[in-house]
Amino acid sequence: MKGKLLYITAVQTQRDKPALTEATRSVISILSRDFEISLAVAGPANTADLNSLRIDLGVVRVAGGFERGDGDKPVDPELKLLLEGRGVSTLVNARLKAAIQRRAADFESVVVDSLDAIPYLPLGISGRTAFFVQRIESDSPALAKGLLGSRRVKRIRRYEHGNLSRCDRVFSTTDVSKDLLALGISLGKLVDESTPPSPSRPTAVVSGFTATRMRIGYAGYLGDSDNVNSLLWFLDHVWSGIRDAIPGLELHVLGLDANEELVNDLASRNDVLLHRDSNDLKITELGIRAMVEPLLNESHVEAKLVNAMVRGIPLATTREAISNARLELGDSVSIADSPAHMVLNLRRILSEATLWQALSDRSLQMGSGLLAYHEVAHAMRRYLLRDFADKGDRK
Repeated sequence: MKGKLLYITAVQTQRDKPALTEATRSVISILSRDFEISLAVAGPANTADLNSLRIDLGVVRVAGGFERGDGDKPVDPELKLLLEGRGVSTLVNARLKAAIQRRAADFESVVVDSLDAIPYLPLGISGRTAFFVQRIESDSPALAKGLLGSRRVKRIRRYEHGNLSRCDRVFSTTDVSKDLLALGISLGKLVDESTPPSPSRPTAVVSGFTATRMRIGYAGYLGDSDNVNSLLWFLDHVWSGIRDAIPGLELHVLGLDANEELVNDLASRNDVLLHRDSNDLKITELGIRAMVEPLLNESHVEAKLVNAMVRGIPLATTREAISNARLELGDSVSIADSPAHMVLNLRRILSEATLWQALSDRSLQMGSGLLAYHEVAHAMRRYLLRDFADKGDRK
């Protein structure tokens, strides 16, 4: 049975940006594997935005977008200083606060990821309260401007420290954790749940188009039937079409625990080579020019995409994979709507150095940012699952 989790966030105020940050979306997408998430969104949001978030992120329900009312009260003076600088309402929406409080007893734990959302923390949560810090608000240069800038920063800094310290655990990326220590957050809140490096985290990045060869790569655990089925789909529907179009092209399959049937299948296909290896360095050593991740059957799609992107090797995937990943990857990967489309995409990646470099740069930049958020999310997931299990043992 999944635990019930309340996640409180705030919308981005810039009109040219999505409602929620990519960090928030990444964390929610991973937590939703193990928890029934109710999402509360502070700030201006319309019904269409909220419905889209519910569908895209896989949460159970979304609350937010309430109009202002007579019961709205001012936020704390320190938070008001912060919000005024952004042109955001300085009132606590009474209807949203009441909606959250009514269901407070239903949740085992709560996650909050913005100072803007602090006023909506409910009373009566039986489990843990975690804060995901995306940035140090009091470090904003805009706050220090003017004659009273230094005094303003000190007030907001004390407020920020106090609200983070009241939570049971504070999570952040490695870069932000250094700033949290400078803010005065205790080591105990940060270090106990620091994320160890993932064993699947890529360890090598390709150096450029000229360092690669006319080779496509697939990497995955070959003892998993879902991985194998996606690989076979690529072999049966894409590989023959592209191999015939590009003489000398090779497909290198990397992975452990392939059964005899798969080994024989791969051996029977022209220009397909199996490497019983899971070392990421092997991909670079082989000079792989493009990676494929069909991801038609697998779970944890977002993690596999992100790990593949961090290699800096252009990645070809499917529309289904992008839909299941619940990530906004833009043009950082090559997305195919059909086998014929993937053949066309791969032919261009393999032959056009300019396109290859652009995809490599965008993939590495996007993947590196998302990987940091995913590691935070997995640390948070372990922490909350452990608390949920402990409460189950006490019942």
